[in-house]
Amino acid sequence: MKAVGIVTEYNPFHNGHIYHIQQAKKETGADVVVAIMSGNFVQRGEPALFDKWTRAQAALENGVDLVIELPIFYAVQPSHLFAEGAVKLLAALGVRDMVFGSEHADVDFLSLAQQAPSVAQGKAFQDKNQTFASAYANQLEAETGFKLENPNDILALGYAKAVVDLAANIKLHAIQRVTAGYHDSTFSDEQTIASASSIRLALHKNKLDKVQNVVPAVTLQNVQSMNNTIDFEQKFWPLLKYRLMTDTVGQLSQVYQMAEGLEHRLASVALGEPSPQNYQNFIKSVKSKRYTFARVQRTLLYTLLNVKVDQMQAAMQAPYLRVLGFTDVGQQYLNTIKKEVTLPLISKVDRNVTKNNLRLDFKAGKLWQMLANDAGQQQDVTRKPIYVAGKQ
Repeated sequence: MKAVGIVTEYNPFHNGHIYHIQQAKKETGADVVVAIMSGNFVQRGEPALFDKWTRAQAALENGVDLVIELPIFYAVQPSHLFAEGAVKLLAALGVRDMVFGSEHADVDFLSLAQQAPSVAQGKAFQDKNQTFASAYANQLEAETGFKLENPNDILALGYAKAVVDLAANIKLHAIQRVTAGYHDSTFSDEQTIASASSIRLALHKNKLDKVQNVVPAVTLQNVQSMNNTIDFEQKFWPLLKYRLMTDTVGQLSQVYQMAEGLEHRLASVALGEPSPQNYQNFIKSVKSKRYTFARVQRTLLYTLLNVKVDQMQAAMQAPYLRVLGFTDVGQQYLNTIKKEVTLPLISKVDRNVTKNNLRLDFKAGKLWQMLANDAGQQQDVTRKPIYVAGKQ
């Protein structure tokens, strides 16, 4: 069976994702679509709108055959680590083709990756008045002539670099992003494809009728019936403020991605007078030219979860394949490759697993439930993969 891999967040699942799935199969002639999907938290450090099971179900009902969770130690990371983790999981599953969206689908990202400067090399990285991402983009443009500034292009280069660095036997296919831009905050009534961020904004404003044309029926049903984190900041900020007030600066300095005195800045702003009244005001007060909004937000999530540097490093050295769900075709593919899979394949989770492999994702799942006011079924322990029958 020929498999094509896609890397997703589905936050939430919308019509653009259906187009991506369809184009992936068309481009590669694949028999099975494998999605590597972020778990309960997404790359920029926010909780996903719906939990990972709800989003996996939507994907399986709309063209995906196998959903594998991208663990939090890969999912909530800068683009190069996010991409590296996703490529590593696809390679372990025997996937030989990968399709991703791009603002410049005509660019040969693999060739660009082979020319790209190594991280932390070049004069640009000595400038502390710009973010890491800006420094990298400037250095890349200086060496290759390509201006890297669009979100999907950044991830595309990340995938290509990961394929090169890991010597992965994966062919890359870029497809042109259509209709909606990644950062679009609005969409017209005539559009059938909109960005995930604009959909979330419409839902935040309680404009359910606005999103009906840009999401499938399953997402509309989820909005109406499932717990979600659309107002997560109201609960996130008091929890975070408590951590910042009770931990010493020395304790905060051990948190993953805490660097260059950021712990002092976080503590002083949280404890300052007047104290920030909400989460957004706090981040705006902390943010500097060196750190992007996403970087700060990721660090705050690690702070709340109390993820230490050594814990994150240990987790990244022991990746695994957590199966969230499959169709008949996906199950057949798993049966075909299970003897060749090069990473632990996890389909059933007990308490022992949550103390080892899934420790960070287990904690993240508990936090997600708190932010979503979801007292229902646990996110990990006793959960079995979703099976969607009849999808051929």
